[in-house]
Amino acid sequence: RLAWEYGRANGFLVIRGAEISTDVGHVLAYGTTAPIPRGRSCWETVQAVQGLGGVPVAAHPYRVWSGLGERPTVSSPFAAYEVQNARTLRRGNVRARALAAMKSVGGIGGSDAHYLEEVGRAATIVDDGSTESEVLEALARGRTRAEGNDRGAGASMRYVTKAVGEWMLRGFRRI
Repeated sequence: RLAWEYGRANGFLVIRGAEISTDVGHVLAYGTTAPIPRGRSCWETVQAVQGLGGVPVAAHPYRVWSGLGERPTVSSPFAAYEVQNARTLRRGNVRARALAAMKSVGGIGGSDAHYLEEVGRAATIVDDGSTESEVLEALARGRTRAEGNDRGAGASMRYVTKAVGEWMLRGFRRI
């Protein structure tokens, strides 16, 4: 909420949303402000996002630690798939892009930044969207495109160290 208010006060657009951990991986909820419980099924989470008037997106479907995987991705009514994630290896992004094309859903990009230097390494391009509602409409209708970088070797070392540490703290359970 603070980022949204700051953006409004300083002349740039912030799209409200959240990344929710389901029982199988992450779902992005754009245009929502109410909390959505974590740990539900992918289908239930997508339904909750839609029930709040938001746009559900499958986050990094082919990432090993936190991607939904193909079956939950294609069996839930997502508006789009994240096809360019700067913290995902190239092969995962290529597979996500191919799956989105095969299923005729939109594609988005995101830096998924956990560190300041990662901000802006991937992005969603919206040609016709100067307000939050216009961007959400473009996202829901597949009128977006993704650009950016994949995760390289240096970022992979940092990512794997962090992910394995968190996995161990969770008792060797997926997110």
